Amino acid sequence: MAPSAPPFIHIDNVTYTHWNQTTPSLKRLSLDIQRGSFNVLVGPGGSGKSTLCSLFNGEIPHLLSGELEGTVLVDGADTRQAEVKDLARQVGHVFQDPETMFTMLYVEDEIAFGPENLRIAPGEIRQTVEQVLATIQLLPQRHHLVWNLSGGQIQKLGLGVILAMQPDMIVLDEPTANLDPLATRSVHELIADLRNRGVTIVLVTRELDDFILSTADQLIVLRDGSVLASGPVQAVIQSMGPDGMDALGIWLPETVEIGLALQKRLGLSLDPLPITVAETLTLLRQHAMLPAELTMQASGPVNAPASQGETLISATHLAYAYDTQAQALKGVSFDVHAGEMLAIVGRNGAGKSTLAQLLVGLLKPQAGALTLFGRPAQRWKVEDLSNHIALVFQNPEHQFLTDTVHDEIAYSLLARGITRPGEVEQSIDEMLRLLELENVREVHPFALSAGLKRRLGVATMLVARPQVLLVDEPTYGQDKQMTHTLMALMEAIRAQGVTVVIITHDMRLVQEYTRRVIVMSEGLILYDGSPAGLFASDEMLLSASLRPTLLQELLRAYEAGGGRIEGEIRTTEDFLSAILAHRTPEDAHGLR
Repeated sequence: MAPSAPPFIHIDNVTYTHWNQTTPSLKRLSLDIQRGSFNVLVGPGGSGKSTLCSLFNGEIPHLLSGELEGTVLVDGADTRQAEVKDLARQVGHVFQDPETMFTMLYVEDEIAFGPENLRIAPGEIRQTVEQVLATIQLLPQRHHLVWNLSGGQIQKLGLGVILAMQPDMIVLDEPTANLDPLATRSVHELIADLRNRGVTIVLVTRELDDFILSTADQLIVLRDGSVLASGPVQAVIQSMGPDGMDALGIWLPETVEIGLALQKRLGLSLDPLPITVAETLTLLRQHAMLPAELTMQASGPVNAPASQGETLISATHLAYAYDTQAQALKGVSFDVHAGEMLAIVGRNGAGKSTLAQLLVGLLKPQAGALTLFGRPAQRWKVEDLSNHIALVFQNPEHQFLTDTVHDEIAYSLLARGITRPGEVEQSIDEMLRLLELENVREVHPFALSAGLKRRLGVATMLVARPQVLLVDEPTYGQDKQMTHTLMALMEAIRAQGVTVVIITHDMRLVQEYTRRVIVMSEGLILYDGSPAGLFASDEMLLSASLRPTLLQELLRAYEAGGGRIEGEIRTTEDFLSAILAHRTPEDAHGLR
């Protein structure tokens, strides 16, 4: 990648306002993206990330109405003058919601559809389909109906559709948000391979993990529709500091969080910041911050013992199959108790979403027993069961029915017999405020970003105060601040006696907030116990396509080196408190 070469993407002083908005989504934005580079785009919800991505392949101005000012060049060609079909061959865009990209019934037909439209020879198309299916790990699902895929598999198919077109540049909008940790790593390896083959990559994400920090060429930070910072990843993070990154809601690797915190609190000069566990341990040893024993009681609600309250849900040898080739559940048994915070984790296609649909009555058990709130599942009507358990879908737009955010929340109340105008409006205002939806009160639900749709989905279910709140991927599309807001809200309702069940791939969420975790794999339950027990088992993590958090890896490496841990350390703040508690005034003086 020659720095003197003209950029593949050149954006100069662009302002764009959507057709139904008065405030621009992009404001005097200028940006260059070099050919063959790996670029990471971050920013808080509503900062304009998805709108910016729509400039790259001509969706704006050709497909999305609105007012565009400024210049957008793709490989030297003005997108206003280029045809969409030509731009689509140059720039592939994997949407935040890949389902909106699909046109065919079956998986392999969906992948073949693009090359067929390009009139590629049939033999070459067959070879491409085979390669793409293997790359995205969907060979076993090649003959499945698209709508029978799990959320994670849909994300993989969205990427496969674009890969089959062999574009010069690929824009990935939160491509790993619904993927299990090992599948996420495989996507990252694919990104690295594509970049090495000369493909230009733009990755939109809310999380900067160790892979991104080690391999990305450019970090682009958006705020309020403008580029706040851009450049080499570590340089941008250092320039913004921990407070600046936190203010934008950007997740950093726990190792980097520790390094930035030590810079701020102790005045250390770290260049580069530690990324790997080994680098972090070396840093701590160099500054005599690894005592023989760390003592810590975990902060927050995780200190409370796991609830053993009333059994609300009981499953015994529960089984369900969509057809002879898709047995989603193969005899699972578990109980759910009143007032607990439970996580369900596992690889994509493990049966998690199928289980969720059984719990809310959208599917009925085919074998085994399922008791819901003291009554067999077969005897419940969906509308009656919804007064006791509420599900926030993996794709929340599947449950939207009205034309505004306000009316969507109101509908949930009215459907449950809450009709007094004063009570309805008070509840709506409370939900809008809690989930920071006040500014989109009158916006159509389908016009919201993926993150805002997730918040609205939570609001519509939470407003009715169910006994059990079941949330499928609660933090999908959410920045760091909103994740904390959502989880604090869920902990607050759990403390009031509501059971919260989260289906997630976010192992940091499991580590920091839950007391109990169920691990699923291929329709079976492999583990049911504490998060600490799960993180201690390499075999269990590997069999379920999970990975420990970097903090857990750091703690295990510390113990492997002879260190001892007393109590629970679940957050980077816990860890920092534990290591800094052993410092003396002389230690502090030595750093100055």
